[in-house]
Amino acid sequence: MTNRALLTLQFWGHLLCLLVNRRESNALDPNCSRVIFIEHHQPKSAMRVLLVIAVLVVAVSAQQCSDSNCQLPNCRCFNDRTTPGKLQKNDIPQIVMVSFEGTVTKTNVEFYKAILQETNPNNCAGRGTFFITDEGSDYSVIKALYDDGHEVGISSIRGTAPNSSTDWINEFKKVKSQLESVGVKSGDINGVRVPQLSIGSDNQFIGMGSNGLNYDSSCSNAGLSDASTMIWPFTMDYMPTATCDNGAAPTLPFPGKWEVLISDYHDLSGDKLPCVVPSACRNITTKRDAFDLFFASFTDHYTNLRTPFNMLVDPAWASNPDLRDGTIEFLQYVRAAFGNSVWIVPIQKTIQWIQNPTPIANLTTFAPWGCK
Repeated sequence: MTNRALLTLQFWGHLLCLLVNRRESNALDPNCSRVIFIEHHQPKSAMRVLLVIAVLVVAVSAQQCSDSNCQLPNCRCFNDRTTPGKLQKNDIPQIVMVSFEGTVTKTNVEFYKAILQETNPNNCAGRGTFFITDEGSDYSVIKALYDDGHEVGISSIRGTAPNSSTDWINEFKKVKSQLESVGVKSGDINGVRVPQLSIGSDNQFIGMGSNGLNYDSSCSNAGLSDASTMIWPFTMDYMPTATCDNGAAPTLPFPGKWEVLISDYHDLSGDKLPCVVPSACRNITTKRDAFDLFFASFTDHYTNLRTPFNMLVDPAWASNPDLRDGTIEFLQYVRAAFGNSVWIVPIQKTIQWIQNPTPIANLTTFAPWGCK
């Protein structure tokens, strides 16, 4: 058998492994990325296996995601425009997910901590998500954030994205092992946001599966960033899903893996051009500008389906006193003005709410959102 035929067999075998295990587990079996195939001296057997696999894959992958084959807690369709649990809008909390990416040091952590000072309606502290870049980070500071109730996820080793699946596996493994070495529990390391928001397609998700990581939040899509088009986080059980403005979205299914989309902001110029991170938006220079930028995006979420507001705060923004103060003022205002409907929680806890949709009236006893 030719090398090309064997590679073809490997591809279809990997895809079938993913498909047939779709409902067996909440996590991708890493064995799917290293299936052992028929040896070279068995060409006829190999071709028969290839034919069977191809037929099965075509049959299974032709399925469309629907309520009949995809239900919470471990599956949600990309094209599902209903609210989790079919809750009415007034029963849905407006979740604000404040997230940071990059190195964490004794200097910049003070900027981040200043931003996250609000309490939630249950009197527990509002907390954020930190996606860690290994080189340059102070792990004692990261451990203190974790001990204080913040979520810790993974970005990269050096601020650059790998290429091959093997490189992604090793990248995530290195940062995760560093976090574990200072006392961050493996089971509490769940999420990924890759450098430059350049999502790494199938190779990235293979790396996530191999390291027990269950969600990505790197995909931005300007076409899903208006009040009428914003969507809830979804799983990668069925293809196709959303396209991403940077990098490439997965083409294979990854059962139980969540994508938490990033809705673009719209800058304050007359044409309201989309900008994926606040520091990339034009004409944002004052505290009032920062407040207005965040509040406009928040309002789009709140007045539509109350999809979670994925609020990115990058280092350049947080280090600017005026922009930082505008961010603090925004969070203070929405907590005070919108009462029990606004909650500031990490991304993983947002997924836990989607998996178990709970009305606002019952959230003070919703265990995943309790005080640490």
